[in-house]
Amino acid sequence: MTEITRRPSLTGISVSLVAAAVGFVGVGVASAGAVAPAALGVVVLAVGVFVASRRLVTLGTTALFAGVLYAGAQGGAAEPLLVAALGTVVSWDAGEYAIGVGEQLGRDAETARLTLVHSATTLLVGVVGIAVTYAAYLSVGGGQPIAVLVLLLLGVVALVAALRGGRDEGRRVRRGR
Repeated sequence: MTEITRRPSLTGISVSLVAAAVGFVGVGVASAGAVAPAALGVVVLAVGVFVASRRLVTLGTTALFAGVLYAGAQGGAAEPLLVAALGTVVSWDAGEYAIGVGEQLGRDAETARLTLVHSATTLLVGVVGIAVTYAAYLSVGGGQPIAVLVLLLLGVVALVAALRGGRDEGRRVRRGR
């Protein structure tokens, strides 16, 4: 019998890093001055998913999101900010999910389809949230970067809370509560 390697799969790592790259590019397009915290966030996230550290994944995506917020405060365009926020949330969720699946099933298990479906679902929920946020932005008349920043922050907080709530519910079910 072989020992199970309790690490994230390469698919999970890749999805997380691609999403983080999308977030980074969105930040760079919105505001060149916000690239530094976003770049630091991507590096910390990459280390976190490779060493299977939830703390580093969260810290990295927090720094990436700080880049999104800074770009918004600098008056960056709404479209790249929304894409950057979505990339940030998907990268966090994919990294956390990859670590969880790696802990449960191991790196060598066939989890590519599972990981891709989970991340696609997160992306779909995020796209719907982005569409609602962008519609609200357009209805306000545009040119309101602070309003977009507030809506963006509220949308991301709601999405993360929803993702966390589902994950906590799954833990209670597994523990028999």
